[in-house]
Amino acid sequence: MKQYLILCRSVTHAQRCARLLEGALIRAAVTKAPRELTSSGCGYALLLHAKLDEALRLLRKKEMSFGRVFERDGDGEYREIKP
Repeated sequence: MKQYLILCRSVTHAQRCARLLEGALIRAAVTKAPRELTSSGCGYALLLHAKLDEALRLLRKKEMSFGRVFERDGDGEYREIKP
């Protein structure tokens, strides 16, 4: 099963984004971002298993900023997606 990560600038911002998505029936969990995906070694992300395009559209519509977006394949490797 594919996983998607949407990087956020802080845990508070990630929580706000997750609440927005949950209100639209898009399941998203706040998680620590993997160290290799952040420049400073710390950060938070939204973890999704589906509805990535819908989630990104909603975040943009509500002017919620977010960082890079990654897809995790079956091998556990992350690949950046250009949304």
